[in-house]
Amino acid sequence: MNDLGIGVVGLGRLGYVHAYNVARRTPRARLVAVCDVMEDLARATAAELGCKFYTDLHKMLEDKDIDAVCVVTPTALHVEPVTAVAEARKPMFVEKPLASTMEDNIHLAQVIKDAGVICQIGFNRRFDPPYVEAEQMIIDGVIGKPVYFNGFSRDPFPPPPWACDPEKGGGLFIDMLIHDFDTARFLMRDEVVRVYAEETNVFVDSKGINRFADNVTVNLRFQNGGLGNCHGSMHANYGYDMRTEVYGTNGNLIIGGLNRTELTLCSLEKGITKPATFQPEGKMPHFMIRFQEAYVREISAFVDCVLENKRPKVTEDDAVAAYKISMAAVRSAGLGQPTAV
Repeated sequence: MNDLGIGVVGLGRLGYVHAYNVARRTPRARLVAVCDVMEDLARATAAELGCKFYTDLHKMLEDKDIDAVCVVTPTALHVEPVTAVAEARKPMFVEKPLASTMEDNIHLAQVIKDAGVICQIGFNRRFDPPYVEAEQMIIDGVIGKPVYFNGFSRDPFPPPPWACDPEKGGGLFIDMLIHDFDTARFLMRDEVVRVYAEETNVFVDSKGINRFADNVTVNLRFQNGGLGNCHGSMHANYGYDMRTEVYGTNGNLIIGGLNRTELTLCSLEKGITKPATFQPEGKMPHFMIRFQEAYVREISAFVDCVLENKRPKVTEDDAVAAYKISMAAVRSAGLGQPTAV
């Protein structure tokens, strides 16, 4: 196989991004088809990107030109497409989270394993250049042993209404901070064993949404003694504010900054060093712009894994592990006490 024929199911904002990247920016890949239950949307996207369209995933899976599938439907609607793609024995890229309940996460992970297909999860930060560089520096021992993780994700406005509902999108603990929990795992090189979470609603209208929170914090305890903290918010009107810090025994790494996507190293040997990778002045870019390179790189990595039969950098097992942390945070905030993962 010289290139990989890909079908994309789900054409919301991220579905379109992945379809566009497959069609325009991914070597060794070609966009064969897109699929969405909204026929007008599927038809228009196919016309723009030069591919076929379907409104029925099962019909798309019968297309002999489809070698792999990107599943980008809303989280609560992952079970059917992931199961269908696995049963068709096709490799898949699945946007995070893998599913919207713990039971379904574990079930789908087993379905994928039983099918023996390659599955990559859309934790895009693992492919973002500053995060990739930071991970390698931690592996190389540049900051010694990681002992503290600090991560925060602040959206300038609330997500779509369904994502605000913990019963559908999962709320901040699942829809947003699951990225930070995955980041904590791969940068700390350790597993989270206990969390203590708090939630509040101080600004965003929550009418009609049960147990709604517009700000949350989560304290983390790692298996090997490390500590951490995460903050999530959905009303940072100054812009999309996403930064990460990993503090070690010999130094500190800071990923991101106001109006920039840099990696800063603080150490005794090198002092404070950072590349000049500044964003334009003004409001901080939303995640579609901030992580546009990461979205390209994660799809390219998926294509390489399928064509070369390699295990992806982030799999269904990582999806389950991050979801377990999210669910522990949900329980902890509800109980008002520390909770084991």
